[in-house]
Amino acid sequence: RPTFTCGGVVSGESGFIGSEGFPGVYPPNSKCTWKITVPEGKVVVLSFRHLDLESDNLCRYDFVDIYNGHANGQRIGRFCGTVKPGALVSNSNKMLVQMTSDANTAGSGFIAKFSAAEPHERGDQYCGGRLEKPSGSFQTPNWPERDYPAGVTCSWHIVAPKNQLIELKFEKFDVERDNYCRYDYVAVFNGGEINDAKRIGKYCGDSPPA
Repeated sequence: RPTFTCGGVVSGESGFIGSEGFPGVYPPNSKCTWKITVPEGKVVVLSFRHLDLESDNLCRYDFVDIYNGHANGQRIGRFCGTVKPGALVSNSNKMLVQMTSDANTAGSGFIAKFSAAEPHERGDQYCGGRLEKPSGSFQTPNWPERDYPAGVTCSWHIVAPKNQLIELKFEKFDVERDNYCRYDYVAVFNGGEINDAKRIGKYCGDSPPA
């Protein structure tokens, strides 16, 4: 296992970045910056393999920011807690990742893989993301032309405006059937983290949940 330091400059077709000391607890009061460059003409795809930062609905304390480019680029996303986002794609061959921690740390940080892709090439591995519009829809990869890919975990983090509730309505549903939903399933959680104590339900089969 590589040893991860606070930030760095990485380049190539693919590789890994991770929080300082991963999988140990990351240090407090730090700001670490990684500059990623893939070959010219390609874009950077960043996929989190593990994410465990202090949880907060607004990610105010410990967080990872992802930016297009290496300087003053547009922010693609900010993440904390344990819900891994879907793959993040830059609009050029450069991406900047910055992790910030406050005085109180909690968790083992993150590890993420970067790789080069053709622009606009969005394959089966892309799923999940952060949904912050007042309403909208989302679906599994390949829907409805082909089956969803095997061996993926897709997490969608839905955020409503303050003091509003979220209603989730399944229009169509076709997930491998099992009496206990042990194999393929859709789980819905109350709040912004994957925590079994906050699970509203776990569903599979072909009848949409209420």
